[in-house]
Amino acid sequence: MDNILQLYTKLTNHFGLTDKQQMVLTDIAGVHYFHSATYSPRGAVAYQPGIVLLGSGRKKAYLGDRTFYYHAQQCLLVTMPQPLECETFASESEPLQGLFIELNIPKLRRIIDKMSHFSTSRMIKNSSAASIVEVDLSAELQALELRLLQAIHSPIEAKILGENIIDELIYRLLCLPQGQCLFNLVNDNSHSSNIAKIINQVQSDLTKNYTIDELAVQSGMSTSAFHRSFKQVTMESPVQFLKKMKLFKAKSLIIHEKVNVGIAAQQVGYESISQFSREFKRLFKVPPSKASQSSYSELV
Repeated sequence: MDNILQLYTKLTNHFGLTDKQQMVLTDIAGVHYFHSATYSPRGAVAYQPGIVLLGSGRKKAYLGDRTFYYHAQQCLLVTMPQPLECETFASESEPLQGLFIELNIPKLRRIIDKMSHFSTSRMIKNSSAASIVEVDLSAELQALELRLLQAIHSPIEAKILGENIIDELIYRLLCLPQGQCLFNLVNDNSHSSNIAKIINQVQSDLTKNYTIDELAVQSGMSTSAFHRSFKQVTMESPVQFLKKMKLFKAKSLIIHEKVNVGIAAQQVGYESISQFSREFKRLFKVPPSKASQSSYSELV
């Protein structure tokens, strides 16, 4: 039977990604496979909520004063959209190969509801757990990773077994201390849940420029409490976090939808194109007119 690394390599060949830096959707809903055979220097990226598993290669993510270094036999939990800086260590001999599993909140809530019939003690331990955490994979979690890879290789197993394997993976992660960040997402009384709702609200209409006072009121907190809770959860101040969300969206519009720089700036709430250009270059190291030349791999 193939081991985990062999199964990752087979997926690279199956999707024709040997010489590419790309992410593709597998036959299991919400599960993506990604590959890169080149080193990527430290640069701004935006992670989406999900579970990241690596089969080979290494990543280093920088967020505030923290550094997350992850590799095979580890996973990364990301509970809300998270702009950060990342460095990828990959080569032809040791490519970056991994899986990204989207975090499905209704699914997460259903699993936690079932668990709550047996114990509710974990629901209230730390309402401000960070939005990104590393997890060392136990033998049990590695066995689940292996089963998931095997299912991806078989269309019928992907269809019949895939969702159940994801459910078990989420359950096993919830049973770990690091799983607190997942509990918090569905606990309406947690700071993490409130911050996630605010981020989703802002993300749904980036043309609007909210003040921190407005967002604090909507979160049910004082301005100082909101600022403190926001930074505890995202490790960024609200102002910096929201600015980066706007700039990442603008970059996506420019590169993927071929939107004019001025229009992209307007669509994320900038009234001054010169200010937009300055802040874009500060974050991505290139002006918006040369956005496609910057490293745009959103590989997690």
